[in-house]
Amino acid sequence: MTRALAIAVLAVLAALLVRPGTNAVAADDLRDALRPCTRGDLIGTWAMIRLGTAPSVRVDPSDPYFYPYQRYAFSADRSMRHLTATVPVGPEEQQAILSAPPTTTWTVDDKGRLLTRKSGATAPEVDACQLLLAKISDPRSPVPGLPGDLLLTHYSEDGKPVARRLLRKMSGPRE
Repeated sequence: MTRALAIAVLAVLAALLVRPGTNAVAADDLRDALRPCTRGDLIGTWAMIRLGTAPSVRVDPSDPYFYPYQRYAFSADRSMRHLTATVPVGPEEQQAILSAPPTTTWTVDDKGRLLTRKSGATAPEVDACQLLLAKISDPRSPVPGLPGDLLLTHYSEDGKPVARRLLRKMSGPRE
């Protein structure tokens, strides 16, 4: 992660996070609470437990990008499946995503950024990817980020944060 990107991520996180209890991380401690993702961190199935958007982003509730229920399945062969839904995802939907042919590939670069490329796309989508090392609370959500959760931050082409997803692992490497 570039220094400018790291500073931007920390600034945005500092604006979102507080220390409501002794086990939560204060904004001053964020450098010790996050680290860049590695490839091994991602393998498995993840549920999105929180989605936040920048105030300037227009949210279209009919756009799957903003659906409240999302699953990410990262396979060791670098294929990825992504499911979005307007209702909670049950075991049948979970199995359907895992058995569907993958249409996206993924990798993590040396800066810890997640690069995903949909079939036919000319350029990858890039997200800052960070692994939580400590419990982090957001005053706007009753669900804290826990050690082992992933924080994916998507940026616009001009480098401004667009959306942030907090993901929690649902299964191990074998999905």
